[in-house]
Amino acid sequence: MTIKLHGFPLSPRAFKVLFAAEQFGVPYELVEINFARGDTRTTAYTAMNPNQRMPTMDHDGFYLWESNAIINYLAEQKSDGGHLPKDLKTRALTQQWQFWESNHWDPAAAVFMFENVVKKIFGRGDADPAEIKRGTDLMGRLAPVLDGQLARGRFVVGDRLTVADVSLGGTLVSADQAGMPLERYRGIQRWLTELRALPGWQKAAALMKPPG
Repeated sequence: MTIKLHGFPLSPRAFKVLFAAEQFGVPYELVEINFARGDTRTTAYTAMNPNQRMPTMDHDGFYLWESNAIINYLAEQKSDGGHLPKDLKTRALTQQWQFWESNHWDPAAAVFMFENVVKKIFGRGDADPAEIKRGTDLMGRLAPVLDGQLARGRFVVGDRLTVADVSLGGTLVSADQAGMPLERYRGIQRWLTELRALPGWQKAAALMKPPG
């Protein structure tokens, strides 16, 4: 059966899995989440994801949550693409960067997304200067780490696109709109420009429409 991806496309976490599916060539059905309608709080959705968050994958009754876990599952559907490397050490490095993304990079980026994007979309007031400063401090510590890694190769782990790039890059899909302070990091800017040109990125980005 077709993989169903439940998510709110404007969210970077949902975008990541859509980017993965499109770039890896995995057929899927998008099931859009409507927060105003309480889609994540229904009994049916909670049975799939007890966290009542998104994205969530449903593959013929096999449920998976956490965006990076979904990305890796999608990569395995097209294992010949090499996006989840078979070599143990290379695979470990890609997953290392995915863990770093979920524990450090995503929380820093999320500050700017919430303050400068989410609040505007849902009418939740102006950005909090204290939060923006906190996010700026976090990015100031983290961005040099990623930028330094990208100085060593075309992509995060070597010269081939892997799940690490999808996880880390997807988090930045709305970096400009969110005002993330990344302009001075040449490695990140070069890499992000290349990711944005990928057909999978462009197809997933086309799904990012504001709620009606």
